[in-house]
Amino acid sequence: MARKSVAIIGAGVSGLAAGKVLLEDGFDITIFDRHKTLGGIWSPDWAYVHQHTQTIANLMEFSNLHDTEAMDCAPWENIHNYLKRYADKFHLVERIRFETKIILIDKSDLKNGNLPWIIKVETASGDHETLQFDLVVVATGLFSTPEEPNFRGQNNFTGSIQHITDIKKEDQLKNKRVIVIGGAKSAIDMATLAAMHANSCHMVFSHSYWILPHKILRGYIPLDYGFSRIFTHIFDPFPNAPRSAAFYFLHRVFSFVFTKISDSIANFLISKYKSDLFADEKFIPKESIRNPHNLMRVTKEFITMIRENRIIRKLASIDEIIDETTIRLDSGEFLQADLIICATGFIETFPFLSETLTKALVKNTTTSKSDEGIDLDLYRRIIPIGIPNIAFIGLPAPIHTWMFYEVQCHWMSDYFLGRIKLPNTEKEMLEEIETTRQFIYKMFKRKSYYFQYYWLEPME
Repeated sequence: MARKSVAIIGAGVSGLAAGKVLLEDGFDITIFDRHKTLGGIWSPDWAYVHQHTQTIANLMEFSNLHDTEAMDCAPWENIHNYLKRYADKFHLVERIRFETKIILIDKSDLKNGNLPWIIKVETASGDHETLQFDLVVVATGLFSTPEEPNFRGQNNFTGSIQHITDIKKEDQLKNKRVIVIGGAKSAIDMATLAAMHANSCHMVFSHSYWILPHKILRGYIPLDYGFSRIFTHIFDPFPNAPRSAAFYFLHRVFSFVFTKISDSIANFLISKYKSDLFADEKFIPKESIRNPHNLMRVTKEFITMIRENRIIRKLASIDEIIDETTIRLDSGEFLQADLIICATGFIETFPFLSETLTKALVKNTTTSKSDEGIDLDLYRRIIPIGIPNIAFIGLPAPIHTWMFYEVQCHWMSDYFLGRIKLPNTEKEMLEEIETTRQFIYKMFKRKSYYFQYYWLEPME
């Protein structure tokens, strides 16, 4: 029997994991990536200057290749080199078509598993090809399309507006009055760098985070240990998670204990940072510290720059750019800038999916549906309902380990091989999806089904 052909879209972490698993399971794979090299956000095409991880060594690695060069808070170059070694070891490089953009994925009858997928691509030379594959894996993840806001009056601005992924050198910051839009990890990185190299740096953000150090217990224990499997027991049990007496006991005990001490933790952080990060009470988060979405780790350098007023924070949004260099905030304040850096993250979008396919992938119409982009209805966050021979890998984005991608890929491969027993009806699968979606909203007030922190239980 001829091997089934698989098109894998994306040569980042999840795409490489998918390629390795499917190749070893006997599939004929081709990996497409629009960039010149592999790695996704850890490639030279995407990484911003001084981009680094925020974890301890050896968490961001695959189970079948130990990273002997791992280090805490590793620079992006280390991660990129590790992924190249991984691709070399498992013979993936020769399967990758670089600088090949996917234009369209479609088929004449989406429900017919006997028909091939039609994939149209554009090469680096501008040539177009139409290809056929038995199976498709979309592994572009959540970080493939930068979110680049449009500002009222931005045509008046004579400076530069850049997404953070376009900042490749420190020289781009020199002699500039910089505004960094955003308050999360990448914004903190860029603001710290701008404070060192630019003439001035303002951070403009609309959401305050609870600030955590990289190490706890007097600096002896990495914070990452707090995000181990046991950490998930502070929350309610995930829908359809394995049940046992010990399971229920841990959830009840840890949830009760953590709820009792969370206020103490918040008060401790306010006290610890009251002279710098929380000197102005408006920067104290209003949301609960119990929600991981409200937590952010910072470096000592960032705190130093705040303390020395080399980073000026504004809890606001840009209202309008009123002339060549003047920005008005919705707080009524005015800032001067030559460079606006949008550390605004990415949007979830799949522009290469045909309109018919996109509509078929989004069945849910409840109020919990995401308004932040396409919120696909995927069973176990991998396969669409009623559309065979296509899977999505890497949409839930675990913050501390790549093992999740490997588990997803093995499940997907078993599904393609007919080893997975699915629910009897599409209605049952939709009900499971909606139950999970409502749970995420109840627990974290997040509309997106692919909430990235709560992943350990469903992995089982």
